[in-house]
Amino acid sequence: MPKYRYKQRLKKIIASGKKISSLTRHLILEGYSYEEAVRGLEPFVSCWERSVRYIEQSSADDIGCSEEYDHDLWARSALHEVLKYASEEELSRYEHRIARADLAFRGATTESDSARDHIKKPDKEQHWWLFRFIKHRMK
Repeated sequence: MPKYRYKQRLKKIIASGKKISSLTRHLILEGYSYEEAVRGLEPFVSCWERSVRYIEQSSADDIGCSEEYDHDLWARSALHEVLKYASEEELSRYEHRIARADLAFRGATTESDSARDHIKKPDKEQHWWLFRFIKHRMK
């Protein structure tokens, strides 16, 4: 039932004359309000950056394979999903920040052959962040 309501909300927004991007459209259909949706990639990129900062400050002993680490990985999974709907213009505005956060994440983690279970049948190349675990740090 909620999906129907989201579609109806989208129709009303379009009928009111507001222009919407494909990302805004996607987010509204996922249940975000118009006000949230028009913020575009910013909240997703910021969330990933915060998660990476937390991971960098943590160690495997602190959060390891915990739900906290899963939550941080969800931030990257959500970003991955919305990037599919972003315009070239929006992608170019955020590509440097995303690349910097991804690089920092890679620096704080180590690659593994096993994946976190966030996505059905994750592909190691496409969903690379799910195949990484926090490094053990010397104290």
